[in-house]
Amino acid sequence: MEYYKNSLYSWNDCNIFENSPPDTSYQIKLAKTFNEYGCIIIPNLISPKYCDEILEHILRNMKDTKNIKYGDINSNYKRKDAIIHIDDALQYIKKIYNKIQLFCQIVLKNCKIVECSSLISFPGSYPQIWHQDTEYDEKDGDLVSFGLALDDLTPDMGPLEVYLKSHKIYDRFDELCEEHGLLDDNYDLNDEITNGIKKQPTEDLCKILNFKKGICSCKKGSLIIWSSKIIHRGGKNKKKMRPIFYFSLLGKGRKPNGSTYSLLGKEYKCSDILHTPRSS
Repeated sequence: MEYYKNSLYSWNDCNIFENSPPDTSYQIKLAKTFNEYGCIIIPNLISPKYCDEILEHILRNMKDTKNIKYGDINSNYKRKDAIIHIDDALQYIKKIYNKIQLFCQIVLKNCKIVECSSLISFPGSYPQIWHQDTEYDEKDGDLVSFGLALDDLTPDMGPLEVYLKSHKIYDRFDELCEEHGLLDDNYDLNDEITNGIKKQPTEDLCKILNFKKGICSCKKGSLIIWSSKIIHRGGKNKKKMRPIFYFSLLGKGRKPNGSTYSLLGKEYKCSDILHTPRSS
């Protein structure tokens, strides 16, 4: 058990069932890996058949053009944040949460669901600008997002891209940009659609600090978990629709500014998830 406590997974291959370690051991190891890198991928967590059920639900909602609600996301050209009502999606969240419950309890104290939606990008979408989802304030709670791959995600489908370990400069980001002379006025970022293909101060800072870029390509049914503090973006989609079901959990503290908070319905406490009946 000590081995799993003190070692890390590879950030993009957190196979929590590998070698069948004790339940608490692999979830402690999972939490340590997440805290180190700010983003992890758990492969093959949910069955492809169940992923198809979720995707069918999302696409059916998107066809209901009169009632579908979309979140206001960064660079929404050929990219949609299609919100799912929490009561309809709670069964999906519960299935995922059950498998990583201890991880969530370690990483987030007294957490609740504050986002429940889907991220769909289509061929022709530009990469987003590099960003953090939230702005630092010491009184804020930690915000973590969980994205389920509803198809095999290849690099040419524009999966999530991250600068690993960049969450560690979250509270010093503005200070570091100023220290290195990376001011917005020095960059030509005047078009939301194409800004992602231009030179950007956030990416320049990551390069100066030698952060390693990670591409979150993975198999269908894999779970991508990322901190709102990590520097990331959705990539350029050159191939086909890239569907993700996601939800975000907020730990103890205030809601940080900056996130979309795409949610229809109440904010369920995670402690109540296991006791909520399946939506009919």
